[in-house]
Amino acid sequence: FPLVFFVVAILICLTSMTRMVEEERGQIGTLKALGYDNVQIASKYVIYALLATIIGSVVGVLIGFKILPTIIFNMYSMMYNLGKIVIEFNWYYALTGTLIAIFCTVAATLFACYRELKESPASLMRPKSPKAGKRVLLERIGFIWNKLSFTRKVTVRNVFRYKKRFLMTIIGIAGCTGLIIAGFGLRDCITSIVSGQYEKVFNYQVEVTFKPDVTLDEKNSEVERIKKINKVNDTLIANKESVEIENKDTNQSVQLIIPFDNYEDFIKIQDRKTEKEYTLDDKVYVSEKLYKLLKLKENDTLKIKLDDKEYITKVGGSTENYIMHYIYMSKKLYNSDSYNTMFVKVDNLNEETRKDLSKRLKEYDSVSKLTYNSLSRTVFDEAMENFGQVSGILIVSAGLLAFVVLYNLSSINISERKRELASIKVLGFYDNEVYNYIGRENKILTFIGMLLGCFVGYALTMYIIKTCELDITMFSPKISIYSYIYSLGITLIFTILVDI
Repeated sequence: FPLVFFVVAILICLTSMTRMVEEERGQIGTLKALGYDNVQIASKYVIYALLATIIGSVVGVLIGFKILPTIIFNMYSMMYNLGKIVIEFNWYYALTGTLIAIFCTVAATLFACYRELKESPASLMRPKSPKAGKRVLLERIGFIWNKLSFTRKVTVRNVFRYKKRFLMTIIGIAGCTGLIIAGFGLRDCITSIVSGQYEKVFNYQVEVTFKPDVTLDEKNSEVERIKKINKVNDTLIANKESVEIENKDTNQSVQLIIPFDNYEDFIKIQDRKTEKEYTLDDKVYVSEKLYKLLKLKENDTLKIKLDDKEYITKVGGSTENYIMHYIYMSKKLYNSDSYNTMFVKVDNLNEETRKDLSKRLKEYDSVSKLTYNSLSRTVFDEAMENFGQVSGILIVSAGLLAFVVLYNLSSINISERKRELASIKVLGFYDNEVYNYIGRENKILTFIGMLLGCFVGYALTMYIIKTCELDITMFSPKISIYSYIYSLGITLIFTILVDI
């Protein structure tokens, strides 16, 4: 994120300083005529660029080292016990950022000054000649070009006439739109893991754990009694064990689940991309993140140690999962009637039902623990909400940057073409026609920039979620269509406001 922000911010500085020097051509010509040398004239603009960059960098460093880390730290403190924040001033980051900014702005200023100072005082005191128009590629496509009105033909020519502005606007808009999409996209990818796990993968509400020293007959008797409890819809018995999986690359703690009956209504064991449901047979199915961590492939051999037994099994494929690691094994492969867990589906589980169910189940001697998915989900929901707030900072920052880029480039565009606009007003163009003359170009460039920004945003989001995922979680690599709509809408609103 800092890298993309930096690139866009440098673009703003480059265009601003180039514009400032070009706008003061007359003054530079006057100073040259009065006998000032090139170094003295250039120093005026270099000092301005230095002051603006240093002041901006100082403010940025204070915000970057103090305010933003504190906000993000406080968000993480809601999830973890982190103690008190200790913020140290990092001279390396501060100086690196400031020196890059100084280099870029001063280099742009010197380049612009050098170009202007090459000319004679007399030519500098005259207005700069407008850039000559050229034929564009679209003119060769007759069936399109001939159907365009005069003003639209002018717009198309002007878009390609100012190539520097064309590139600057598209890169700036694409970068900002990409950052906004990445902010929304991160929120989508992070917050959707909870609903994915507790609505799509796990479709039961309560997990009942039996005591290890209870006989099978006692457990079977208790299971039958639990089935008759009011509001209990359906049940599934299974064996659930924590096992260690070792291979040459990593050592992972994994939950092994062996369902005894029809599990399809309780747990979705399916491929995330194709949504193809697996049938448990002589192979085991591994949750997707673990599948990637262990670098497994279909039909690879996996060694599982359970109850002093060692199972050497084949891997059938990866199954959709977002939180923790799971391996699913068939009862046939497990080859035992021993179970320790019961998954329960409850009708309309609310606070009152939960209390009543807890009270009833605690009366059974064989039950050692109750786990409600709704409570687990609440914990993860709170954690994901804090992650969402972090992405909110990115969205706001990118939105502000988008506004600055658009305003800066539009302002330069209009100020550079004052004589051109005056000329077409003299020729009889009405105010709204003059507005459309400029506004239509901005809209075309913004549209192209936003289109490229969608690709930039997607690539940036996918890169970020791959690098910041924890070992026990997998973010859902999907960006909602609404995130694209919101991001493009924000950029479009800024464009309209800036145009007005």
